[in-house]
Amino acid sequence: MTKYFNNIFWRWHFYAGLFITPLLITLSISGILYLFYPQVEQVVNHDALFGQTGKPKQSLDAGLHDIEMKYPGWHVMKVSFPKAHYNTRITLMGPDDGSKVIYLDHHNHIQAALNPAQLFSNITREFHSHLLTGNTIVNYMVELAACWTLFLIATGLFMTFYKKYLTQPKSKIDRKNKAKFHALLGTVFALPLTLLILSGLPWSGYLGDKIYSFAVDHTVIGFPEAEKIAPVSNNEIPWATRNEHTNSTAAHSARLPLSRVVQLAEEESFHRPYSISVPMDDRGTYVLSVNSATGVTGLDASPFDERTIHLDQYSGMKLAIFDFADYGILAKLIAISIPLHEGQLFGVINQLINLLVTSALLVIAGYGINIYLMRKVRGSLSSPRAQRYNRYSWIFAALLLIMGILMPLFGLSVLVIAVIEIILLLVRRKKKQLTI
Repeated sequence: MTKYFNNIFWRWHFYAGLFITPLLITLSISGILYLFYPQVEQVVNHDALFGQTGKPKQSLDAGLHDIEMKYPGWHVMKVSFPKAHYNTRITLMGPDDGSKVIYLDHHNHIQAALNPAQLFSNITREFHSHLLTGNTIVNYMVELAACWTLFLIATGLFMTFYKKYLTQPKSKIDRKNKAKFHALLGTVFALPLTLLILSGLPWSGYLGDKIYSFAVDHTVIGFPEAEKIAPVSNNEIPWATRNEHTNSTAAHSARLPLSRVVQLAEEESFHRPYSISVPMDDRGTYVLSVNSATGVTGLDASPFDERTIHLDQYSGMKLAIFDFADYGILAKLIAISIPLHEGQLFGVINQLINLLVTSALLVIAGYGINIYLMRKVRGSLSSPRAQRYNRYSWIFAALLLIMGILMPLFGLSVLVIAVIEIILLLVRRKKKQLTI
């Protein structure tokens, strides 16, 4: 039975590696680029992030007024206060849903304006998730590659222990020695690679959306109710509220200026880095938030410090308050896993560990390609021989079924491969009958 599983795992391991290795290499390289976006962004856009105009100090409201005058037709969506020494970041929404990022210096004067699509962080994130295509299908392919990598790890571990690579002496055959190193390195990095992949799935296209939707719809283990249905000004206060309130003012009253909202944030012990989302209509709320994995240089905080407060835009009344302690177990795992995957959870050490793991993946893939080329016969695919279906086949099928249920895109691809395998088996059987 063990030999049967080794052979069938070898065949599926071979095909999985053959099909996803190019994409896996691309994901690794793009992941390394994104891993160090904060350091690169600080150099590439140093003037925007840290430069000063030297003009006299003015209020934040005056600075926002300057932006409105310079960019008519554009509206302030968010005001972000990154870590100390960074300039204030203003996100604008304009015609045709266009976006622009304005940086105000420490005296609230316009220092620079950038197109978000040209930021190194956004370019590398798009490269990593969509291969710069913006195509949903490509995003699904990226997710599929991640799922199949988990399968490669599982089957690789099985074959490593079956063939006793860990204790196998050095061979006179170079290909066998490289296969042993390929297996050893895969075994050493199996756990960190698995964690790296699993921590990336919450932001994947299909499965990530399902995970997040489940976390939002199941507040006991997911996000608080206010995350699912955000409160609105002059509306009922959701359960997430933990403070006493007074009645909010009428909707036709003047909206609170940003400077007053900043004061309210300070009264609630908000310190850099944090953001203020501006309501887009007369029923929206100001949203004070401390978040991790923002993708904005200097704005990331620890997930354990995450906090969100909804304020009535007219009175400043606190409509909802929730933080990391209010998250369910699933929401907490999501909040921690994404910055872990991005290398932002515990600073430079996190980046270096992720760099090591990703580099190891590139080496493992490189050795896998080299081993294949050394055993490949010219004019042939040189794939491991297909195994007959026997009484143990159901165990392998059950493994694929479980993984397919947990990862639907993986399951769909398995069905396609299974159909191809069955067709090849029938064709081979028919040829054998004809020769007899």
